[in-house]
Order: sequence, then structure tokens, then C-alpha cells
Amino acid sequence: MIVASVRNLEEARSNDADIVEFRLDLFPELPSKDEIKAVEKPKILTVRRPEDGGNFKGEEEERLEIFRKYAHLFDYADVEVYAGEEFFEIPCKIIESYHNFRLTPSYEELRDLVEGRRGEIFKIAVMGRKKKDVVTIARILSEYENVVAFLMGEKFSFTRIMAVALGSPFIYCSVGQAVAPGQLSVEEAREVLKMLELVRE
Repeated sequence: MIVASVRNLEEARSNDADIVEFRLDLFPELPSKDEIKAVEKPKILTVRRPEDGGNFKGEEEERLEIFRKYAHLFDYADVEVYAGEEFFEIPCKIIESYHNFRLTPSYEELRDLVEGRRGEIFKIAVMGRKKKDVVTIARILSEYENVVAFLMGEKFSFTRIMAVALGSPFIYCSVGQAVAPGQLSVEEAREVLKMLELVRE
């Protein structure tokens, strides 16, 4: 399914994605519960810290309170791999995520993260540097189910499509300006996936 990562309510309302990821760390202000309910699509709750490519600068307890306040309105919550156990107890499905903006760790390191997961879906977003990194991601996707894994960077944007071909349940896309390096727009992703017969009309 195509996920639109959005930074405001206008983007949340006007997109052709299957799922909407509310990047609340990038919203100018937190939306009301009614405004969230009005978006009648499956939704992902995300509050990302700067070290993970986000803009939330508060304390972890404050971030947890945002998750607790909104979780019942969402189908999924994106929780980082290092987060405390209390984040994994909120009342919705968990996408456990790992980000690395410097490099792609070894297959063994990523394998250990996936096998130790606490969430229903495990997401890996790491920086691509060389051809070997593509092989590492492809191997993870081939050997595990319910894993989203791709390389960041313009040069490796094709790995987002590759991930879908190898069974990834989601492809994360932008509405307007990309929120991550190499991210495709919803329209670009849908066009390519249709050409490859990886998504329904």
C-alpha cells in the first residue's frame, strides 16, 4: 500500500495514497481529534526526533503523551527501535522503525534488529553508499515477512520500488516536498507500481 507522509492537514486531506502518515513532529501545530477523524483513510501516527530525521525536540515523556492522546484514532503508530517499552503498549498496531542516516549496517546487524522486533511491522530506512548495500536490503526483504526496508538517497530511490516487489507491505511517499532523501511522490510511486503490475488500479 502507498503511504503518504504528510506535514499538515491540507496534505492529509488531499492525496491519492492508501494510508496517511501523520508526521506530527512536522505539523505547525497539533491537530484536533475531529480533524484527524475527518481523514477517512487508514492512518499512521509518527512523532520523530531530530536524530531520526524529525523535528520533535521535547522530552520522551512528552512524546509518549502525544502517542497516548492520539493512538486510538490511528491504525498504526511508528515507534523507534530504541523507544521504551511503554511506547509499545499504546492501543494500535506498531511499526517498529530503525533509521541510519550515515550508512547501511551489516546484514547481521539488521537481521538481529528484525528478529528482536516488538512491533507487528519492522521498518528499516538506512543511507545507501554502495552496491553491496542494495544486496543487504534485498536479503533482509527476501528472508523476513512484514518488513519495510529501503535505502535513502536519490541514487537509491529505486530500492523503495524494489522493496514492494520483494514483499514490503508499504511504500512511503511524499505529498509535495519529500520528507526524506530519495522519497518518491505518491503520483510517481503509483505510476511506476502500475507499470510493474505491483499495485491495483
